[in-house]
Amino acid sequence: MIEISRRSALAVLAGGVVSTGVAYATVSSFSDEDLVRVTLEKYLGKLNIRIEHLQQFVLAFRDRNPWNFPSEKLSDAVTLVEELKLGAARRLLPRRKREDLLHFDRWVVAEFHMLTDYAWRSSPNDPIRFTGWQSCTNPFANLEPPKLA
Repeated sequence: MIEISRRSALAVLAGGVVSTGVAYATVSSFSDEDLVRVTLEKYLGKLNIRIEHLQQFVLAFRDRNPWNFPSEKLSDAVTLVEELKLGAARRLLPRRKREDLLHFDRWVVAEFHMLTDYAWRSSPNDPIRFTGWQSCTNPFANLEPPKLA
């Protein structure tokens, strides 16, 4: 029979408390930029974007789509899971949460293409810049309202 001393039991308990504290501190330190970055890198690969441009993008995205962001707890959990490259853990979530995250992913990628110069760069190594919303780039577009008869 295995005997566990009081000292070793306390050491195991203290280790569990410390690791829980470290995990909580790590998860609670994630920001919206962290979630957006891991989501974009999941679909687009490593991004060459300065933090200022990423912050501007996240602010514009949140202003345009405030309802798309997942809850704070879910956001932190997804960021941690994606940082650890354990994206398959999403399958363990309830169906509705998975759909919400997929909806968020699609919106982030779509808005990233519209609000940055990601698609217009001449080389994949060029830095990505936040450009803001460009209403129309068609030089032949007629933006005047139609005249009513």
